[in-house]
Amino acid sequence: MTTAIPPVLLALTLFASGAFAQEPATRRQDPAPAGQGKKTARELWTFHLGTGKKVDGAVVKETEAHVFLDVGYDILKVPTASIIRRDKSGASEGRVAEVTHEDIFSTANLPEKSIRMGAAQVGEAVVKITSPGGQGSGFITSKDGYIVTNFHVVEREVEVNVTLYLKSKSGFDLRTLRKCKVAAIAPKLDLALVKIKPPKDVILKYVYIGDSNKMKVGDKVYAIGTPIGLERTVSSGIISVTNRTFQGRTHLQITTPINPGNSGGPLFNLRGEVVGVNSAGYMGLQGLNFAIPSKYVIDFLRNRDAFALDSARSENGIHYMPAPRKPLAKNPK
Repeated sequence: MTTAIPPVLLALTLFASGAFAQEPATRRQDPAPAGQGKKTARELWTFHLGTGKKVDGAVVKETEAHVFLDVGYDILKVPTASIIRRDKSGASEGRVAEVTHEDIFSTANLPEKSIRMGAAQVGEAVVKITSPGGQGSGFITSKDGYIVTNFHVVEREVEVNVTLYLKSKSGFDLRTLRKCKVAAIAPKLDLALVKIKPPKDVILKYVYIGDSNKMKVGDKVYAIGTPIGLERTVSSGIISVTNRTFQGRTHLQITTPINPGNSGGPLFNLRGEVVGVNSAGYMGLQGLNFAIPSKYVIDFLRNRDAFALDSARSENGIHYMPAPRKPLAKNPK
C-alpha cells in the first residue's frame, strides 16, 4: 500500500535533494522557434561615451532618448545624448591612422574620440598671436613651424609675436617667440601664414587638416583659442549650415561660441582634425558664428608661394581696376 506524501512535505524533500537548486548565474539560450534554425548572435558594438569611457554590448532596442544594450548579464539603458560614437567591437582597436604628409601640412583619417581627449591631444598645437593691432589665435601645421591664422589678425603687420603652450605637470608653460615673420596672406580668404623658428629644446606639435566637405549638419565640433585674452578656452557646438554665404564666400555656420581672440583658431571635428578656421561671429548672438572651411586652407597652403607677402607692400601689390563706364545714351532725334 502506497502512502500519499503531503504536497508541502514533497516540496521540502525535493528542495533538500537539490531538485530546486538555483541555476548558475549564466544566461540561458532560448530554444529556436519551431521550423527555424538556430538564432544568429547579435552584433556586438562599442559605444564611446562623453565621459571618455566606453561600453560593449548588443543593441536590443533604440529610442530617441535611449539605447538598450545587452551586456551579457543585464540590459543597460544608455542615454543617447551621452553617446559620442559607436563602432563594431574591435573595429577601432589597433587602428592605424592613415596619414598623408604634404609640404607644410598633413592630413589623416583618425578615429573619433571625446572632446576631452581630443582637446588634450591637440592643445599644444594651438597658439596665441599678438601684434600692436590686436590679438588672435592660430594653429601649427608642420614641425617646421608654419602657423595658420586669419588675415585680419595680422593685417598691416610683417612680424607678430607667437605664444606657445607647452604641456607641463601644472598645466601649460607659456613661451612667447617675438618678431615671427608673416609669410603669406590671402585677404579675400581672410587667411594668413606665419613662420616661427622652433626653439631648440621644443618639438612642435602640429594638427592634421580634415576634409570640410565631409561635414554634415548636426556634426559636433569644438574650438580652442584665446577669446578676449582668456587663455586656453575650449568651446563646443554643432554644424548649423555647411555652406552659409558670408563676406562673399561660403562658410561653416556653427553654434560653437566665437569671440574676439578666437579669430584664426582651429575648429576641430571629433577626430581631432581641423575642418575650419574660426573667423567671425555676431556679437551678442552666440548661436551665429562662422568658420572658413578647411578646403580653402588646403588650397592656400598648397599655393603659399602665390600668396607670399611682399614686406615692402603689405597689400601684396594687388589692385582691382574699376569697371568701364556705361556708354552714354545717344540723343533721340
